[in-house]
Amino acid sequence: MSYMKSILDKKCEAIFIKSIDPKEIVKKWKNNMEIELDDEFKNLNSIDYFKCPNTGFSWYEPKEAAGSSNLYEQLEKFEWYYMREKWEFTMALNLINQQSKILEVGAGGGHFLKLAVKKNHLAHGIELNPKRAANMRSLGYEIKELTMNQLKKKTNEKYNVICAFQVLEHVSNPLEFISDMISLLNQGGKIIVSVPNAAVMKKIDPNNEDLLNQPPHHMGHWDKNVFYALEKLLPLKVKSFHYEPLASYHITWMTTQYLRNKILFMGKFFSRLLVNRYTTLPLQFLLHFGIKKYLPGHTLLVELETI
Repeated sequence: MSYMKSILDKKCEAIFIKSIDPKEIVKKWKNNMEIELDDEFKNLNSIDYFKCPNTGFSWYEPKEAAGSSNLYEQLEKFEWYYMREKWEFTMALNLINQQSKILEVGAGGGHFLKLAVKKNHLAHGIELNPKRAANMRSLGYEIKELTMNQLKKKTNEKYNVICAFQVLEHVSNPLEFISDMISLLNQGGKIIVSVPNAAVMKKIDPNNEDLLNQPPHHMGHWDKNVFYALEKLLPLKVKSFHYEPLASYHITWMTTQYLRNKILFMGKFFSRLLVNRYTTLPLQFLLHFGIKKYLPGHTLLVELETI
């Protein structure tokens, strides 16, 4: 394995963890999701997984493994992919001062923008999915089909708050991504991001075998320690962390995956035979009726301030 610098802390050498076969991933997306991946992904020889020893951040190389807009257009056929109501939308709005100027990066279906406008914020968005962007513009929202780097070159606009919900884990250049956010903020501005909580995901998917937790979908894995490490790399300060309680629509998935991993030593066949949506019904019942609110769910929301 060739020498690799950490993509977050450029001063340290990355730790190689494993390689995965892109051809196997292509087959799984086709068979399990009925999604055809781009030729650019199909032609990759290998995808490598690394960890930064100084920050704890784990990520995949090469950058070409990141999904294109074509992938996300195909994912739109699943109702669960772009949800209208998300815990992090309400939580983020509770952290934003009245009548703020907000930019949402990766505005998706515009569901957060709609809530922000109702709260009397001046809310704009950027979205690289042409169909999504056109649809939001037809509804009256100001949406640009630009990256943040392109946006700052075309305009002098600055924002009080920049939000990105379930976006950061998809990007292959996170340090540049967050630096671009900072450059578009007013002095003392705020960044609010939500990501899948890697600390929770490690318990239900320790080997990152879930198709949505690896390329071409996810390119990096984030937890609170990685965000704290950013304080030494960028002019940012962590102001608060917020943990999503276990959501009702995640109970079956998270319960079965967690318990299967506990008995994985018995082999995949027996772990799936013994733990499934039916054998875990008693536990699911208990979680649905109260216990779930005491357990951490899928998402971590982070409030960062520029300094």
